[in-house]
Amino acid sequence: MLEEGQSSLIGLNVPFVHFIDRCGQEGQEPSHNATPRLGCKVMRDFKGMEDIDKETKVALLDFSFHLTIGNMDAAYQAVKRIKSQTIWENMAQMCVKTKRLDVAEVCVGNMGDARIAKALRDAKQEKELDACVGLLALHLGLIDDAKQLFIGCERYDLLCELHQARGEWEEAIAVAERHDRIHLRPIYFNRARFLEETGDTQLAIKAYEEANCHQKEVPRMLYTRGKLTELENYIMEKDDHVMTAWWAQYCESKGQYDQALKLYMRAQDYLAQVRVLCFLDQYERAMDVCHETNDPAALYHLARQLEAQGNTRGAIELYSQAGGSNHAIRLARQTGEMPGQLLGLAMHSTPRLMIDSARHFEEQGDHAKAVALYAKAGETARALELCFEAQLFDALSDMVESIDENTVSAETMAKCGQFFVEHQQYDKAVHLYVKAKELDQAIDLCFNHNILITEEMAEAMTPDKAEGEGADNSARSALLFKLAKCCKRQGNYHLACKKYTQAGDKIKAMKALIKSGDTEKISFFANVSRKKEIFIMAANFLQTLDWHNDQAIMKNIIQYYVKANALNSLSGFYEACSQVEIDEYRDYEKAFSALKEALKYMIKARVPDKEERMASLQQRIFMVEKFVHARKLVKQDPEQMIKLCNSLLDTPDVESGIRVGDVYALCVEYYHSTGDMNNAYSLIQRMREAKIILSPYLDREMIESIFRAVGLDPVADDELGEDIEEEVGEEIMGD
Repeated sequence: MLEEGQSSLIGLNVPFVHFIDRCGQEGQEPSHNATPRLGCKVMRDFKGMEDIDKETKVALLDFSFHLTIGNMDAAYQAVKRIKSQTIWENMAQMCVKTKRLDVAEVCVGNMGDARIAKALRDAKQEKELDACVGLLALHLGLIDDAKQLFIGCERYDLLCELHQARGEWEEAIAVAERHDRIHLRPIYFNRARFLEETGDTQLAIKAYEEANCHQKEVPRMLYTRGKLTELENYIMEKDDHVMTAWWAQYCESKGQYDQALKLYMRAQDYLAQVRVLCFLDQYERAMDVCHETNDPAALYHLARQLEAQGNTRGAIELYSQAGGSNHAIRLARQTGEMPGQLLGLAMHSTPRLMIDSARHFEEQGDHAKAVALYAKAGETARALELCFEAQLFDALSDMVESIDENTVSAETMAKCGQFFVEHQQYDKAVHLYVKAKELDQAIDLCFNHNILITEEMAEAMTPDKAEGEGADNSARSALLFKLAKCCKRQGNYHLACKKYTQAGDKIKAMKALIKSGDTEKISFFANVSRKKEIFIMAANFLQTLDWHNDQAIMKNIIQYYVKANALNSLSGFYEACSQVEIDEYRDYEKAFSALKEALKYMIKARVPDKEERMASLQQRIFMVEKFVHARKLVKQDPEQMIKLCNSLLDTPDVESGIRVGDVYALCVEYYHSTGDMNNAYSLIQRMREAKIILSPYLDREMIESIFRAVGLDPVADDELGEDIEEEVGEEIMGD
């Protein structure tokens, strides 16, 4: 490629390119005013081969041509005639510039250098092309080119290796710190080894510290060089536990036990302290170290020493503190000492040791401890057998929760249940009978001894439903009926409802639910069941509530009767509504509307006494309508109102439709408002003769004013006085 100031290609004469050069004198800047000169430059592929002969030049041109078009056979034939090793080496170096590894293989092969050939073959294992070329450049002596290639492909590990091989430690560390930190410590270590070999121990120590391997390498280096004083000073200065323990071992090997103990204490190597103290027969000091540090290894070592001396009790205690339960148990069983502690040790050991200890207690006749260990180790069957053999009721009671179908057979569980029944532990017996699938016996126990059935127990007592054609679930239904009856007897109505439902009897389920009084669940069950009888039962229950003041309840009552097509009952409900409006609120307008609804549904109903019921409703409607009309005429046509009231009073069986007291009260109130006290008093007397209590219909002050107006004292009248006193008493109780 031409550089700045070089232009106007004149000609090409391999290996030279001729051009015009305007750079002027050497070292001057390019200028258009400079005198142009004829320049000459060697082609890139022929650098270092300017003086080759014509035959070699032709061979190289043919080689490059055939290589470019991919004709490798012709390319190899072209270069067969070249024998100069220098030319092949120059070509190999050019292959580094052009990154042509295929050409480089030919060049290296013709060079006859086996080392470079092997290096090139190994380099081809690298994934990056620049890394392969860089390794080739390295073996060809092109160090700078190799560095640039490694940087270009970001193979900083190879770059670090190159720096280390050339002794460029600072450059290697700098590259590793920025780009290859994973190899930073190995570089420090290699540098330390290099410094150690060159005899620079101080710098080597620093490098070993930077490599974080000074704990072993520095003592090794100084010890092998005989610098013990320097090594001791270094260890004391660093105060490192590993090196301090190493120096303590050195002192111990020299018989300097006091110094070794101090160093072991400084290094917090409690096992070594105890080991040295035991060697010196200073067991009390060793015991103090164990109690102060509670180090497991130290405790274990001292326990072994005490066992060897025959101090069984002390050895067992130390084994247990060290967590060596197996050794403590072994020693306790061998000597027969401390049976109480043996149980505690076994309870906190492995299942295998628990079983071995249980067998030991069983052989000794201590069945209670054996049962506890068998149960803890999961050998429930054996524990139960031992309970039965030794009649250990208390131990069996403690095992109830751990007994299931996975640990023992159903027969064993039933046997345990019978054992509890004999000892009047019925709740535990039920628990075991349920696990053993002896559900009839479990429910019988609940019935006979009033064992409370929880929801969890009830689910466990519910057998699975048989599937498939011809499946017989009669036994299951009978069991569920029995269970539901027991739950109902215990007052658990919700659970009884659930079990009756599972048994297929929704009527009994609804009856149980009604006893619970849970309105929300009763309504939900009725809506889900969608059964006529259940709708009627739900509606009948809702009528016992305050439906008059809760429109939602009234709506549900009507809805349920309609869904059940119970028009007769719906008609009766509307009759009840009308009677409540009359008796409680004296609202004859609403009573009239309710009676009309009752008649409407009675017309649609199918009942034996339909005609009589309809006639009765029509008669009541007629009387209520007539009285409602009379109340409307109080201001418009009083005389007509009086006539209508008198006709109602003269009507036979008027009480079936309206309250006579309301008719009298309407007339009395009218006469009192017009000042006709005589007629008002006359009507009051008729009410008294008809034995109608005045207080529910007439105001007390109005009655007193009427009596005074006709010249009578209301208090002096015995019957009226009783009515007044009764009314006053009712007001006081209301307050």
